[in-house]
Amino acid sequence: MTHGHTATGASHEEPLPELLDAELSLLAFQRRVLALALDPAVPLLERMRFLGIVTSNLDELYMIRMVELRRDAVDEPPDQSSAKARLHAVEVEIVDILAAQARGAELCLREAADRGTYIVGWDALTHGERRQLQQRYEEEIHRDLVSHAITMSPGFPLPHLPHLGLFVAVVFRAAPGERARLAEHELPRDVPRLLDIPGRRGSVIAIEEVLRANAHTLYPDAQVDGAYLFRVTRGGDLTLSENDANDLLDAVADATARRPHNPAVRVEVERSMPAYVGALILDMLRREAIGRDMELTVTSVQVVEGLLDLRCLASLPLEASEQSSRQDSVPQDPASRVRTSLSFAPLAARDPFAGSTSLLALLRTQDCLLHHPFDAFDASVVRFFREAAADPDVTAMHATLYRVGNPSPIVESLLNAARQGKHVFVLVELQARFDEEHNVHWARALERAGGRVVYGLPGLKVHAKAALVTRREGDHLVHYAHVGTGNYNTRSGLQYTDLSLFSTRDDLTGDLRVLFEALASRSSLPDGLPSGGLVAPHQLLPALLLRIEREIHHAQAGRSASITIKVNGLADTEVVRALSRASQAGVRVDLAVRGICTLRPGVPDRTTGIRVVSIVGRFLEHSRIYRFENGGVPEYLIGSADLRPRNLRRRVELLVPVIESSQQAQLDEILARYLHDETAWELSSDGRYTQRSHAPDQPVTARQISQPARHGSAQAQFAADLIRDVS
Repeated sequence: MTHGHTATGASHEEPLPELLDAELSLLAFQRRVLALALDPAVPLLERMRFLGIVTSNLDELYMIRMVELRRDAVDEPPDQSSAKARLHAVEVEIVDILAAQARGAELCLREAADRGTYIVGWDALTHGERRQLQQRYEEEIHRDLVSHAITMSPGFPLPHLPHLGLFVAVVFRAAPGERARLAEHELPRDVPRLLDIPGRRGSVIAIEEVLRANAHTLYPDAQVDGAYLFRVTRGGDLTLSENDANDLLDAVADATARRPHNPAVRVEVERSMPAYVGALILDMLRREAIGRDMELTVTSVQVVEGLLDLRCLASLPLEASEQSSRQDSVPQDPASRVRTSLSFAPLAARDPFAGSTSLLALLRTQDCLLHHPFDAFDASVVRFFREAAADPDVTAMHATLYRVGNPSPIVESLLNAARQGKHVFVLVELQARFDEEHNVHWARALERAGGRVVYGLPGLKVHAKAALVTRREGDHLVHYAHVGTGNYNTRSGLQYTDLSLFSTRDDLTGDLRVLFEALASRSSLPDGLPSGGLVAPHQLLPALLLRIEREIHHAQAGRSASITIKVNGLADTEVVRALSRASQAGVRVDLAVRGICTLRPGVPDRTTGIRVVSIVGRFLEHSRIYRFENGGVPEYLIGSADLRPRNLRRRVELLVPVIESSQQAQLDEILARYLHDETAWELSSDGRYTQRSHAPDQPVTARQISQPARHGSAQAQFAADLIRDVS
């Protein structure tokens, strides 16, 4: 099955043969993640984690992208069908991915059983085990189960089904032979999904199985015909009006509180649920949406094989085998260690500033370019904020905050600085999707501490990752800059590959001062930064297009010309056209794109000089690097921006130049490793991704893996080099 097809492009233009469909490209990424979940060389718990990642990614796809696809299909004129066909193609692909995910879960559970860990059904329990679980049900579960009737009778309020909650629909009759009735019960969220079976080490039972077996206690005077699990997904967007810009903090807080009442966009049901039960659930959700968003509300159930919400597999009580935990004198074969261990070996990240008593003093003498998580995020970025907050000579701290998490040592440092009377300016992006509540909390805390907080800009999200520290040194003020490719979040600092640039260069700190002044004034952003940095939405896209055209001119003049880019996503049609023109002019274009990529390489006479690879492995590939050969005087940029319309047109993004030769060499090494990774997935002209470590005629998909893959070798090589350097 081809994972991409030609998109329609703008309505007034002919379809581009080098353009792939964006949604199908996103789903192709889910297949690459699923391949890890099916790879026997990946430790078992990690494979289950990847299954859970696919679940979360599909949740978000329904919450955001499927809502948009349905809206496009509804708004499409009757004489057109491209939006409807696109929606149908995506739905068909999702069904296939779900089937592959279910097979992956089955394989993982089979391997877990080989290790002595089982998910057991109620029928397989002994009388004593049932009695003990019934007691736990009565003490911890039954008391929290409030019955809500699902009925069309007048006078009965519609029950609200919370977003991503797990529910059991119970069918019962007041007496044998009477009309069946239906009620729903949400499973308690404070009780584990998988319950230990008393006296049976390594065995668990799903909470829905326990409820199903004890559903008669909910209706002691009735006949229970069945109990069936289902899950509801609701739209994820916030609804804000133009007037909300005047009081964005309260508006986002209010909109976040309303989001649980967004339309239901998906209903997952277990295979055993009768069709009429699913129809009643759908009817209830559609009646709930009368007068608002009915056209976006789900119209059919999604039947799931096996367990719903596979994130629960991460809580299986697995134990490492004896072989993986032995400390033998004879070294084990590395592949054997991978097979017998349950998780990836811990990464002993390097402390890049070990032995330095003052980080700011060190940065005063040299720029530093770091690669996380191999260079420890806590020992570098977090330390930068902590030392600046504690330094009595630091007078000011500026930062942009997008996703910082909770708790956040970086925000705590900013709070400490504000309480000490330092000037603290922070732009907190309140509309960072699904992090709104955390960000509202931190914005209010920073205000209470005396910091100056801007909540964002009307019509734009601030996605730039930058900080500026001002320190009085003698008669001068010295500025220290940090620019990253990732968020100021310690959790992602452990799980994502990102870059950090620390510098006191006047050009870089000057650009950040201009940017922060514009953000502080909440006026229109500058048309451009003055000293080499690039900022969206006004400057970045034209500047990148200009650099692509520059490479074309170099190639036409016979000078060296190439473009190498590493990003998370590429989906901007104007950029695709520009890269296609570059390829036609003889420019070599190498792209490492982790996720969505709408550029189709290998199209004759258009993109034959373009190579697209994707790395999917232990860490989430998150760094953004841009390299332009520039006739033998290469230019390097790093920062927050991907090549998607939202990044280039609807966000404040930042790219900054890397000018030191040693740091440019670092970036060359990183790019080379990813582009030549033996397990990279290569995108071909038919829209398929094929993994290099497998035979060319046997492309790896979530349905077929011909041999164990040595996954993530670029990441593994970085880790190996780290171990070598540390030792």
